[in-house]
Amino acid sequence: MIRTGTSAKDIPAMTVTLPGSVGAVVALILMLTALAAWRRVEPDDLTAWRTERLATYHVWQAGSPAREVWDHPDAPVLVTIPAGSYLQGSPATETERFPDEPPQTPASVQHPIAVGKYPVTRGEYASFIQDSGYRPRTVCRGYAGETELLPRWHFSWRRPGFAQTNNDPAVCVSWYDAKAYVDWLSRRTGKRYRLLTETEWEYAARASTRTARWWGDDPARGCDAANVADLTAKDRFTDWEVANCRDGALFTSPVGSYRANGFGLYDMLGNVWQWVEDCASDGRSGESCSQRTMRGGSWHSNPRYVRSAVRRVDAAESGYAAYGIRVARDP
Repeated sequence: MIRTGTSAKDIPAMTVTLPGSVGAVVALILMLTALAAWRRVEPDDLTAWRTERLATYHVWQAGSPAREVWDHPDAPVLVTIPAGSYLQGSPATETERFPDEPPQTPASVQHPIAVGKYPVTRGEYASFIQDSGYRPRTVCRGYAGETELLPRWHFSWRRPGFAQTNNDPAVCVSWYDAKAYVDWLSRRTGKRYRLLTETEWEYAARASTRTARWWGDDPARGCDAANVADLTAKDRFTDWEVANCRDGALFTSPVGSYRANGFGLYDMLGNVWQWVEDCASDGRSGESCSQRTMRGGSWHSNPRYVRSAVRRVDAAESGYAAYGIRVARDP
């Protein structure tokens, strides 16, 4: 107890010694609190993005490009593609075909659909996060300097391990995140947004072609059409198998940087894998399905994986610095 008239500086300092185990727990709690605070980044400043986006939206409305749909400045631009039929899967003669790829089967898209002109961008995804308050629980495998992408506590769609612009495709997105995004878009626009089915996706990717890729069979002829693992990547990742050409991008590239396919869709192959609606045949269906499918390959993909017929399967909660979204709705 301090007596009246005694200066605080005259009071002997008290030293409290915690038992070793208690001290370690306290130190761990403080460290985790500090790390959590570091990860809780400030919301993205989208002021400039929104201003530019609104101006672009008004210009688009004045011109109303043929076959395009744009419901809201925060929503992706869509391209309406016609109904049609095609052969789904790869023929036995496709040289890069994996042995377990199913045989070709006739498939059809019965009605026209509006498909995202580009993968969903980082700016569009950030707008969704800000407006909805959605908090992803995705464990992201990002780039930490190694050849492979690895899980780290600090990786997220905001920090995949490399720099992105708001025009780059959103990454570190799980299937659950993708579903939350299209549900928000539906509320935001009053239209029913969704993910594509596998049948719709491959039809859109092929754009009436029968070759391994919409530009042909040779991956080396696609560096002006897709962002894939190529000689640009091999400068950094010397052990990668790559396409014998240069697309100029090491990681993701701004959407629409390369040629569109015959339906006017960009980045259907390469840049980011795109989640689709389908369950990966684990015996369950609907939201209870634990394994989901994605299509298209990415900046990180061996060229053999960047083909119209290739499927990738992962857990619905998984994120990756090469997993993204493309949306659709009925026109």
